[in-house]
Amino acid sequence: MQCTINYSYVAQVIPPRCRKPRAQRFDDGVAVMSIREVTSEQAPVAILGAEMDFASGNYMEAVSYRWFDGRLWADVPVHGCSRRRAVRYPVMPTELNLITDSAMLSNTHFGIYVGAHEGKDGIAAHLQACSTDWLIIDGQLHRTAGEPMYVAMTFGLSHNHGGSSLLADDHLNPNIKPEAYFSLLEKEQADAYTLAIAHNRGDTVKVSTDPGFQFEVLIAEAIRWKNPAACAESSEAA
Repeated sequence: MQCTINYSYVAQVIPPRCRKPRAQRFDDGVAVMSIREVTSEQAPVAILGAEMDFASGNYMEAVSYRWFDGRLWADVPVHGCSRRRAVRYPVMPTELNLITDSAMLSNTHFGIYVGAHEGKDGIAAHLQACSTDWLIIDGQLHRTAGEPMYVAMTFGLSHNHGGSSLLADDHLNPNIKPEAYFSLLEKEQADAYTLAIAHNRGDTVKVSTDPGFQFEVLIAEAIRWKNPAACAESSEAA
């Protein structure tokens, strides 16, 4: 389908009888986005991820990660493997209005956030980049989602001051070494790594290998991350 986006932008214009350009706002920006449409058979569910509701002790409705074009897609906002809202993304409109007096053009549902001072071409390029992260599956808008992973983390000063835990995340934190991240297919290795760290730190009580999520992998191909240490061992064995 196509979506026509009308938007405001700021350009530098030299007024009559002036030598220096001045910022002037225009409301005639138009960008036509082509959005891919596929069926659920073409984009099957690859991963199911349900988060624990610690208040009730039950797992909440699972996020369905679909696999298409080498990427994962979800119909709800997801960050850190957690659903950011209970509701799904809205229906993709054929027209979207971003005419505004604000310094920023934004729409949180569609991931649009760009400054009006980026100019007509800059905003058009931003919208085009956003559209590559939109996919309509059986009429429902989906956006790209990060691959869920396990990550071993430590807190506090060791010896049960803080503790060691295995958590879940969907992006690599540059402050955490890659060896602490494990794919959903490496749960046993992730548990062993976390327990080894806890032992070295002296965390005997405050240690957990329960990430608070329950994952089910339906398409192994969708799991792209592999722990670097495991990769090295595989290379040596080969």
